[in-house]
Amino acid sequence: MTLSNGTNGTNGHGTGTPGYVLPPAPEPSPISPAVSALFPDNTSPIVSSTYAHEPRPVRAIFIGAGLSGVAFAYKARLVEQLSYRIYEKNTDVGGVWFEHTYPGISCDVPAHGYSYTFRPNPDWSRFYAGGDEIKQWLQTQARDYELYENAKFEHEVQGAVWDDARGVWTVTVKNLATGDVFADEAEVLFNGSGSLNNWKWPAIDGLHDFGGALVHTARWDQGLDLAGKRVGVVGSGATGIQVVAAIHPQVQSLVSFNRSPTWIAPDFAWQLATEGRATRYSEAQRKEWREKPEVLREYRRSIEHAMNARFPSFYKSSEAQKQGQAFVGAAMRKKLAGRPDLVDKLVPPFELGCRRVTPGDGYLEALVAPNSTVVTAGIQRVTQKGVVDNEGTLHEVDVLICATGYDTTFVPRIPIVGLDGVNLQDKWRAEGAAAYLSVAVPGFPNYFVVLGPNSPISNGSLVGAMEAQLDYALAFVQKKLQRQRVHSFVVTEAAAREFDAWKNDLMRGLSFSGNCTSWYKSGTRDGPVVGPWPGSVNHFMEIIKEPRFEDFTFKFAGPNRFTYFGDGRSPKEAKGEPLGWYMK
Repeated sequence: MTLSNGTNGTNGHGTGTPGYVLPPAPEPSPISPAVSALFPDNTSPIVSSTYAHEPRPVRAIFIGAGLSGVAFAYKARLVEQLSYRIYEKNTDVGGVWFEHTYPGISCDVPAHGYSYTFRPNPDWSRFYAGGDEIKQWLQTQARDYELYENAKFEHEVQGAVWDDARGVWTVTVKNLATGDVFADEAEVLFNGSGSLNNWKWPAIDGLHDFGGALVHTARWDQGLDLAGKRVGVVGSGATGIQVVAAIHPQVQSLVSFNRSPTWIAPDFAWQLATEGRATRYSEAQRKEWREKPEVLREYRRSIEHAMNARFPSFYKSSEAQKQGQAFVGAAMRKKLAGRPDLVDKLVPPFELGCRRVTPGDGYLEALVAPNSTVVTAGIQRVTQKGVVDNEGTLHEVDVLICATGYDTTFVPRIPIVGLDGVNLQDKWRAEGAAAYLSVAVPGFPNYFVVLGPNSPISNGSLVGAMEAQLDYALAFVQKKLQRQRVHSFVVTEAAAREFDAWKNDLMRGLSFSGNCTSWYKSGTRDGPVVGPWPGSVNHFMEIIKEPRFEDFTFKFAGPNRFTYFGDGRSPKEAKGEPLGWYMK
């Protein structure tokens, strides 16, 4: 198969429109010369001229060149006969770390825990890396894994349709630089666009009537000068917390509009950060890690252990939950000591983990400052001069920052059309987002979601779990599509339904389903949890490491499911390798 940069061939989107079309599935191969010499009269259509488990060429399309896209590029290199194309709407690698440039952006997970398990980075500059350093690190990884040679940037996927007769996904792509639209095809489709990708303005009456500077954290204006300005910040999630802490020292006054309280916790793995978020690594430390990878490995494992050991506190009735609430609550009250009026407004009454537990060095300190106002009454409307709260008070500001996040329903931004013409957008809008083991959806063959519904996004350390999802998906590609030459696979409705029932029952005992409104529950108070996994990160990795093929329906390309057994030769015979290998 010859690949281009997504520009060869034509398709049904207009004469001459560039595209890529997979070659038609070949007819059953003639019997190999070795076998035909022994059986000259054998013209069987079900005996192929391949050795047993010989992998067939398979092509994949991956949407997104963020954290998961770069990991996919690394892992795809290890799969024989797998070619791929990554489509990324931005101009370079990075995902959220490319798009987000707001003040104070950093990862609240320790940098050495945010690295790939297969590629440690001994050169992180500090314990909690900033957004720009993470972006540069991802771009370095992408170059090393040949992602740039297999990716198209400023190319936005606009939709995908499953062709069940041919066993391929037809993906519509728009070149954002030229406006050209073309089609590409692949046997397997990965959606790695993420849930923190579709930003939105808050639904506030009169928002765009504001006469000052209006900015969203997902599209930060680098020319915005906040020095000496009256600034309002809408939102008290992770982004709002980072922004408030970062900008407070330079503004004249700050108004923080907090709809809901948030548990502001000590930094993750704080025990290992000797100076909190200011902890930086010395050149001597980095040199030792470069020269002694085993030392770095043990350090990384200690960070992962500290991150993952928090999970028992997410059981509602556990002693760890009670201790966690007491510990974090005491830390918050200490920082709010100068403003007792804020304690009831900012210290949550609900379970630790009902909403994302968020580190926030400098955040509470900024809110208790004399030039800060905290508004918890809710927002009635925005006027030209500022924000009117639900008590009728006008808060005049020069700049209004919306740190209001994203559409976190998991509904894809684009139509994904599977069997029987079902659009995943319509399905999830009507039924709610649900994915078997967080990665597969009934009715959508050869399709995987990366970091989809009920991924372990808040359960501990994320990167290893994300890699486990990719390993799971690639096991289907290798074992089924390639070696067994399966046409397609799709998880059964029964398996997905039973998984969802188990998940929902277990969630009732976890704080993720607690008494709060959270994006974990699609913005509801008591809806089903679609955010985190119902267990620890280690639990997730244990579950997903061995695919339950019995939960899938497989469709075979030919008239006989055993055609892939080939012409009687093993891989070792075909490759001229020693044939007595099995002797112990």
